[in-house]
Amino acid sequence: MTIAIAFAGTPSRAVTPALFRVGVAVRNITPCVGCPQYLGGFGYGDPVDGSGASPNDPLQVRAMAIANGRHMLLFGIVDTQGYFAGNQEGAWGNRDARLRAAAKIAKLGYDVTERNIIVSSTHSHAAPTIMGIWGTTDPKYLKQVHDGTVAALVAAASHLRPANLYAAKGDIGTVTISNLTQTDGYQGWRVDGEVPVLWARDPGTGATIGLYANVPTHADIVNGVGHHVLSSDHPGVERRKLDADLGGTSVVAMGTLGRQETIVQVGGQDQADNVGHFVANEIERALGHARPITDPTLAAAEQYVLVPATNPALLALNAGNMAADPAGKATGNPIGTHCVPGVDICTIDRAILPPYAAGDSIGTWFTAFRIGDVVYATEPGEAFPEVSTAIRRAFGAPDVRVIGMAQDQLGYYYPPETVPWTVINNSDHHIYNASLLLGEVNVAAHEANAVLLGFRPSPTHETSQIDHPEALRRVGVQFFPIPREQAGRTFVFDTRWSASVLGERSMGVLGPGASPTEIAWSFGDGHTEVTHDGLISHTFPGPGAYVVNASVVGPTGSSGWVQKVIVDPPLTAAVSQSGGIVSVSASGGAGANLAAHWSFNDATSADGFRVAMPPGATGGTVTVVDAAGNGATVTF
Repeated sequence: MTIAIAFAGTPSRAVTPALFRVGVAVRNITPCVGCPQYLGGFGYGDPVDGSGASPNDPLQVRAMAIANGRHMLLFGIVDTQGYFAGNQEGAWGNRDARLRAAAKIAKLGYDVTERNIIVSSTHSHAAPTIMGIWGTTDPKYLKQVHDGTVAALVAAASHLRPANLYAAKGDIGTVTISNLTQTDGYQGWRVDGEVPVLWARDPGTGATIGLYANVPTHADIVNGVGHHVLSSDHPGVERRKLDADLGGTSVVAMGTLGRQETIVQVGGQDQADNVGHFVANEIERALGHARPITDPTLAAAEQYVLVPATNPALLALNAGNMAADPAGKATGNPIGTHCVPGVDICTIDRAILPPYAAGDSIGTWFTAFRIGDVVYATEPGEAFPEVSTAIRRAFGAPDVRVIGMAQDQLGYYYPPETVPWTVINNSDHHIYNASLLLGEVNVAAHEANAVLLGFRPSPTHETSQIDHPEALRRVGVQFFPIPREQAGRTFVFDTRWSASVLGERSMGVLGPGASPTEIAWSFGDGHTEVTHDGLISHTFPGPGAYVVNASVVGPTGSSGWVQKVIVDPPLTAAVSQSGGIVSVSASGGAGANLAAHWSFNDATSADGFRVAMPPGATGGTVTVVDAAGNGATVTF
């Protein structure tokens, strides 16, 4: 049945959320010790085996299944650098996993085909490539990833619980380069900061079952090749933090990725931790304003399209993968990736036979889900924000969310007119662009999906989103707070500065001062300071909102960055009891509460704001977590 109820962290008015069933699951895909893998994203280097992974940061597949009657939709996210729809060695690609999982789930009694499943990758640059390009591909590990993906999806579908769904959106735009010049990040260009979240909660207690979030910034902070480590990068930090704060299982996938680089890219694990804690805080802040999904509709649509390739070099590297591999003959694997002698690149391991390719065209799939009034739409690679904007407009729906690196990995793509800027900004976006038509095709495919899902599409062309062309001449500065909101008064700001784009490309022709040498801060509380870049700490006087400003000066003028931070009052909690039911309430903090974790003195535990007292318990403790990650513990 459907219950009219309002939990903490949801709108205060009584609503009638639709009733679904939700399952979540996790499977480990960390390579074994003695099973070395080449890591993707940072060039050819020595392979790394399972001994290079931290016990606190395993590589995983996480999955969420959402059902209503016989209808089911599933999300899967895989800790790999990418996940081709198909591979040349065998049927172990992304689409193969979707097909096998769908067949198994259909036997459970659900109307599921591969179009009901979206599988994407985190694009971690400290995870195995499984695509070639940066090293050879291990067929055994390809199979391990495939099997782990299928197992996670089937497990999620097999362990469903009644759930209400809530939709929310956060914004992490400040962590993504837009006021700096760095490799693959363009100063003066618009970024996509939108972090959509789908939150599944127990209808009776409000306990978190799981959530699905899409984070729109690259997981290339941990340089796996350079540090000889395996890591899920910032998504792993986010899911650990969210799991601990909320309970349940957090499934953290990617959103828009093209031109979406953090200001601390290649900064290492400590910097990945900073980004992860900032993002988790923004997700929790968004959940404080979550709205219930009241429409029980579940539907899926999918388009298969052959996209003409426009990059002969990538086609050649893909075709070259079919050459006989002398080292593989002894193992019965004559097909395999090969590295070009003297060049820091290897062949590409994507399937080249139909339906994955035909001649010089690439076959790929564009999938869209409808969950009530929420739409999810896939991008098979690293689409620029321009493409995501056009996809959102194309559906003509109020809440459209994009999933990057989903169903395939076809590299960067953007409007064709963006090409000169990829050279001006000294990026590799034109090198790893398979087709200048992919953005247009992606949008058109989702226009067709919109009709199938019951919407009126609004055809649109994606255009370059450069807001400040004059930024090419300006020095840059940008920072993000860690976190944005908390009860503690001391905040840390992760800060970077840069020379101008033209200053870097003119080899110092702008003369001395082309790069900034100091940052002038105004913290919004009457205090100012001058620092260099890096980690900056400041203690605010007490609860309130503070507007923080950082500025730098160069030979062509000044540049500034502004962010608001919030100091919350302390969070306090109180327990009440009625019969065998204990309830907890909390005040202060962020003003909305997300989770309550009970620990009873009979060694049992429970989650939720209102739970049954175990018969053998006489008391215990409960910890409430609010929408900024603040916690309050009370003994009862």
